[in-house]
Amino acid sequence: MKFKPLPARAVSVELAEGVKPAKPVKPVKPTSPTAAARRASFPKNNALLRRPFGTLASFEDAVRAVPVPTKTRERILHAAFLLLNEDGFSALTQQHVCKRAGIRQSHLTYYFPTRNDLLRETAVFGCETMLAAMAEVTEANQLSLAEVREYLFSVKEADRGFGRLMAALVAASDEDPRIKPWFGAFEDENRAKLAALLRGIGIDISDADIELLHAAYVGAMLLDVGESSEQSLARARKIVHYAFDIVTKGLVSGSHSKTSLPSKPGRKRK
Repeated sequence: MKFKPLPARAVSVELAEGVKPAKPVKPVKPTSPTAAARRASFPKNNALLRRPFGTLASFEDAVRAVPVPTKTRERILHAAFLLLNEDGFSALTQQHVCKRAGIRQSHLTYYFPTRNDLLRETAVFGCETMLAAMAEVTEANQLSLAEVREYLFSVKEADRGFGRLMAALVAASDEDPRIKPWFGAFEDENRAKLAALLRGIGIDISDADIELLHAAYVGAMLLDVGESSEQSLARARKIVHYAFDIVTKGLVSGSHSKTSLPSKPGRKRK
């Protein structure tokens, strides 16, 4: 005798009274690392500290001095920054970045789905690396005010990478409005770090003066990149140094002590 299989029946499971069904587990979205995590992932820029002080690195040199990162995400940003600095925003393509970083395209799009995602994180990488290099140098050397002016605010041809970076961000923010609020927060953070660096070496600078110094530097570098001549670079350097002299009340003198700054007279504001 053959037995016919019984029809399948739905099995209902009843929960005990008062027990709520478990909520389904939501997939965890990948998040960008925090600023502290990004800084911790950067190798210490010892190459800068081994250089003579008079050859303090520029914006570009600060990134080049960092050994090529081993982690894929940081290696992509390192390659993207150098491409952006050397050839401008047009060079920031998937093909060029992958070739420079030595990775597959799938790795790039995994971390940075769009070009503007890559641009934003490249900007953070470049600025944090430069500010970290400046901080390391100031910690390793007792700087006079004149040395801060001459070396930390030197405007060289290699610093044009910063101007190209800012120009790319402005262009991208017109293309993608979501960049605009991020751009404001990014610049707020840069100003705060710059203020902390200067105050850490004894320059008592107000928030308004930081705004002025930062705006002068960014504006001067943008104007220089537009022209990219020896004359425009000299003009940018003059603007930045003039702004520095204003915000430090003109106290740039070789006679100043390296361990302390003279008291500054009050400045009347309207």
